[in-house]
Amino acid sequence: MEPKLIENNRYELKFEIGGEKHAFPNLLRKTLLEEESVEFAGYIIEHPLLSNPVFTIRTKRRQCNTVLRDALEKMLARTEEFRKKFEQSIADHSVE
Repeated sequence: MEPKLIENNRYELKFEIGGEKHAFPNLLRKTLLEEESVEFAGYIIEHPLLSNPVFTIRTKRRQCNTVLRDALEKMLARTEEFRKKFEQSIADHSVE
């Protein structure tokens, strides 16, 4: 995954996510929209075989960079929580 900055100002950020399709950008979009200061979060893939997702974030009060960092940290924490619960579930149901 290689991000490429397209546009960056205080309340709007646009970047391309190289090597991705829908899974990561969709999760990022959903997580960003949980934040009340996010006015818009979305992405577009111009051509499914030739293009990378171009992601846009627009905020009302907080800087985009801060909101993006917080969303990524939240995604990481949720992933870690899922991993722990999954491993515990496997341990609880292992056949010996």
